Amino acid sequence: MTRRPLPSLVATFFLMVLSGAEAATFDPARPFLMTAFSLSRAEIGRLDGGDVVARTLPVENSREVATLGIVRIQTSPSRYVERLTDITTFKRTDDVLQIGTFSTVPQIGDLAALTIDESDVKRLRVCRVEDCNVRLSADGIERVQRELDGQGPDAISKASVLMRQLLVDYVRQYRRGGAAAAMEYASRLPRLNVGREFAALVHDDPITAIHAPRLRRYLLQYPAPSEQIVDFVYWSKELVRSRPVVSITHVAIAAAVNDSPIRYAIGSKQLYAMHYFDASLGLTLLVPDPTAPVPALYVVYVNRSRIDVLDGAFGGVVRRIVAAKARAVVVEQLRRLQSVFRQEQSGTLSPGSYGPH
Repeated sequence: MTRRPLPSLVATFFLMVLSGAEAATFDPARPFLMTAFSLSRAEIGRLDGGDVVARTLPVENSREVATLGIVRIQTSPSRYVERLTDITTFKRTDDVLQIGTFSTVPQIGDLAALTIDESDVKRLRVCRVEDCNVRLSADGIERVQRELDGQGPDAISKASVLMRQLLVDYVRQYRRGGAAAAMEYASRLPRLNVGREFAALVHDDPITAIHAPRLRRYLLQYPAPSEQIVDFVYWSKELVRSRPVVSITHVAIAAAVNDSPIRYAIGSKQLYAMHYFDASLGLTLLVPDPTAPVPALYVVYVNRSRIDVLDGAFGGVVRRIVAAKARAVVVEQLRRLQSVFRQEQSGTLSPGSYGPH
């Protein structure tokens, strides 16, 4: 009988042991979350147990509130993205009163379902440049002054038609010119340029700079083309502090192009908000869990918003209230997201919202 040399047997044994250990322990997801977002092992355990981890992030600007939320859900990154692109289903909740998407070339019919509430019609009637309680450009306000007259029974219909036209014209300009076409709110002094405000917001965000630089460049430099990024623009009317707020959002989805633990980075850029918001950035990172027996991933959600109610003498008090509310909303949205995908996995899904974009 031929004996194999002892060193060869020992080498083979250790290679097998090391190979098995590597296969059993290789897990880029959890170390990434702990390093990138300073999560403790206890917080990782909470995520794996089905909990949501949320916290308020430090900011430099006094008008800004930033919130981080992380949850583990049972789905694949591609399935999540597929659902997200159906934004009218993905985002719908009781607080989302109306929602729709813009065509590649925006059309007035894209906004056919949008209506302006009577309270905002009253605000529009008395709107003047630099003295208006509805966010619009100077040209928009002047057009409202010219075209929205009278208080007849068709006032709401006329206001809705006019706002639809103003907004679709704006999105067309943005699709062609990007930040150069961003609206400048002339509702009060000082005037506020949405593009510059968003750029300043992103500049102060370290997460996109480190973990989603390609997406960051795309959002700032749009409409410059970028590899493996798809996008769409949608509008919505949502309840914020019990007031309906019409907004327009640009969503960009960047697929991974390297060996990062992040499979997709998704950014949402607010182009317009009728009330409250000066600028808003939403960032979602999809981090697959390779140790899961069925498809699962960690959803990391970050929202940074500049809000006009945070200035003034009581800004600090209001900030704490708004920050606490923002954390609660993120937790609620991520729990809903987790629940809906769980129902989808089990085949018991009923119509409803998926997530916080």
